[in-house]
Amino acid sequence: MSGLAQPLTVFTSQKPFNDRNADDMKCGDLDEKTLKDRFKLYQVSPFIDYCTYRSPYDHPALRRLAPYTKERVIEMLFNDMKTQSKAFSFVGTYKGIIAKLIDHMHYKDGADYYDLQMNQAYKEAILNDKSDDSMLNVIQEALNGFDYKKYQLTSEAFSSFTPRGRLPKFMGWQSCINGLGVSIHDVNSTKITIDSLDLNAGKYSATVHFKAQDHFGLDTDDIGKAQFSAFTFFRIWFVLQRFNRFAFKPFFTNFEAKVTLTGKCNV
Repeated sequence: MSGLAQPLTVFTSQKPFNDRNADDMKCGDLDEKTLKDRFKLYQVSPFIDYCTYRSPYDHPALRRLAPYTKERVIEMLFNDMKTQSKAFSFVGTYKGIIAKLIDHMHYKDGADYYDLQMNQAYKEAILNDKSDDSMLNVIQEALNGFDYKKYQLTSEAFSSFTPRGRLPKFMGWQSCINGLGVSIHDVNSTKITIDSLDLNAGKYSATVHFKAQDHFGLDTDDIGKAQFSAFTFFRIWFVLQRFNRFAFKPFFTNFEAKVTLTGKCNV
């Protein structure tokens, strides 16, 4: 028999979905002086000066050349960003995701991004976390201990479990080289529901639905950290997004996964 009349929300993160007011969703809000004085972004690419549209190298022969067009400068910066991304995405099934995200930033004007490959990576992150405090494990603890004969399952049944649960994220050394850490450097928002619950012959089967969203954008705190500002990749990204001459829009990346949990119950 079914133990649910409708999907049951068991967790919602404090950070909301679709938060366009977040700092990492801003674009075109910084001028040249701010980028250089505050963030020390004097040069971000060895191929082009993003302010003068000329070579960053001062040589008499180069001074006589006309500056590049803005369109050509943008193309050069995006190409360099792709090249630099390979330092973080050179092994594994998902190494190509970051290039697709860079193209999406370049051409899709801030539209949301959805990719089945990202869903698969997210599901693997959920299933591969075998720690006792993984969110999947604490949800299963709640399901295992619930009295199905006496009560109807509600969100309150999970309220003492989910606060200690660890949400799935793309962390660890593998994520630093397989493209996932740079593609989804944090999961901003998460919602977890139980979509279905079947009770039969002393066993339960629950479909747990994880929905998540990240921001493909950089905020001022990001670029102020050494792990970001030290790399050409992030310096180019920040300029393309936040420089008032370029103003390429950040966007939401949406991904999801469904996992089936089974166990014993008193029905």
